[in-house]
Amino acid sequence: MLKLLLLICSIVYFFSNAISYAEVKIVNNKLELSVQDGVLDRQLILHPDIIVLSNAIVADPDNGKLAKLLKVPLGKDGFFLEAHVKLRPLDFATEGIYVCGLAQGPKFIDETISQACGAVSRACTVLSKKILEAGGVVSSVDEDLCGGCGTCETICPYNAITVDFTDPSNLVARVNEILCKGCGTCVGGCPEKAISMKGFSKKQLMAQITAMAEGE
Repeated sequence: MLKLLLLICSIVYFFSNAISYAEVKIVNNKLELSVQDGVLDRQLILHPDIIVLSNAIVADPDNGKLAKLLKVPLGKDGFFLEAHVKLRPLDFATEGIYVCGLAQGPKFIDETISQACGAVSRACTVLSKKILEAGGVVSSVDEDLCGGCGTCETICPYNAITVDFTDPSNLVARVNEILCKGCGTCVGGCPEKAISMKGFSKKQLMAQITAMAEGE
């Protein structure tokens, strides 16, 4: 006669933000866990065989240095921040740099592996191309108005603008159109109003506004 031994294991997870109180003690040589569940709003008393505490994961203190070097943002907790949590979960605002795993925040190993595979796929889409096309909406400097003050060079988040010191008597800013992402920060920050976006110059914008007004 065959006997089948069925062992049922029950695993209960508790997250720190869901409980406000927890106490562990030994009663009759057995573990007793008493927790105040914030979701159920009542006290729970459990008798587990084993209690496992999950260690906290903190961001690497050198993330700040790396973020400045690569021009990528950090979240308030010190982990790297993606461009968009739903639309671009593996990308940064800086093209060609991708994030995955614990660099983005605490996560399980299966999620880390999935993100790593996704980051590799995103990188392969760039490496597989022989020619990369840059966007057409980039900054343009009017050299007749530019005074070479360097404000645009300071505030550009992509290091796409530099002041040309070739002729000290005529300092002007130069835009690297490959690095420029068309964010428009330099346009708003230029004190001489010498920078505009290609396709969105002041004349073009005023023409659009005039056409809308006449149409009404």
